[in-house]
Formats: sequence, C-alpha cells, structure tokens
Amino acid sequence: MKPKLKFAINLVYTLLVVVLIVFGAATALSVFAGPGNFRVFVVGSGSMNPAMKIGSIVLVEPTSWAKKVASPMPMPVFNKGDIVTYLSEKTSVTHRVVGVEGSDGQFVYETKGDANKAADREKVSEKQVLGKAILSVPYVGYGVNFARTQLGYIFLIVIPITLIIFSEIQNISTEIRRMIADRRKRRLAI
Repeated sequence: MKPKLKFAINLVYTLLVVVLIVFGAATALSVFAGPGNFRVFVVGSGSMNPAMKIGSIVLVEPTSWAKKVASPMPMPVFNKGDIVTYLSEKTSVTHRVVGVEGSDGQFVYETKGDANKAADREKVSEKQVLGKAILSVPYVGYGVNFARTQLGYIFLIVIPITLIIFSEIQNISTEIRRMIADRRKRRLAI
C-alpha cells in the first residue's frame, strides 16, 4: 500500500475514533452527571438565539461550583447576565438571568431567552437552578439526540465497534501469518 494512502486511511480512522469519543462523552454527560457533576444539555428551541442555536450542546457547571463571595450580607449565586439551566416542572430550560430579587438570604431569578420578547412568567428559585452554562458547541446536539435513538446506537456504537474489532482481527491475523513465514524461513535456512 502506498504511504500516502496508508496515511490517509489512518487519519480518517483516527478522526472517526475521536468523533465517536466526543459524541459518546457528550451523550453520556447528557444522561448522567459527569465528574464534578458537570452536565450536558441539548438546546431544543430557538429561545436563546443567537447565543445558543437549536441543536447545540451546553456544558453546565453545577451550582456547587459557582463562585460564592464571602460577605456579611447574603449574596446571590448567579448574577444578571449569567446563562443558567434550571428545572421547570420536568424539563430543563437554559435562559439568561435578567433580574435578581432576594430577601432573607433567599434569592429568585428572573430569566428570559435572548430571542424572547418578554421575560419568563415564573421566577426561578436557587433550588431549581442546575448550574451555569459555561460552554456551547453548535450542531453537536443533533448527533447526541441521534445517538440516544436505537438507530443511532447501532450506527454510532455497534457498527464502529464491529469495524474496530474486525480491523484488529485482520491486524492480528496478518501478524500471525508474518510470524509463521519468518519461522519457515528460519527452518529452511538451517
């Protein structure tokens, strides 16, 4: 095989493995909390356009990691302008904090999607907030959502693993044939 072709095949193979690892990690973090309780959420609506487009993934830093200022007066965990993910009934919502209200050390946040004309109807308590959005990656969410389906599992997990195993079996059989050929050459040389 020509060196350039072999290099190209190895490069494609490596890129495929890296993409699968990224999608696998993003999918796992979208289902389970990762190290340090970091989570990934998929943006499913256009309420945060242009900051977060539909199909993006959002990496959320848990509330416990949020910067807390030592102060004699109670301070809110999140500030105006922060993008937070919170639970609204059973769904997660990622919106920007547009107002902070508090009394007796209890704070509630007024939130709004960047593309929405009005703020959200209900205010969000600190207990509802899952964390602060620290990173948004466009388009990866489409792959994460696809990976969660049965067909996605087959295409992104089963087929690549089968191809990797098949490739490794071929490598092992080539190496075994080479070792057998070397032994035959040594026997004939004696």
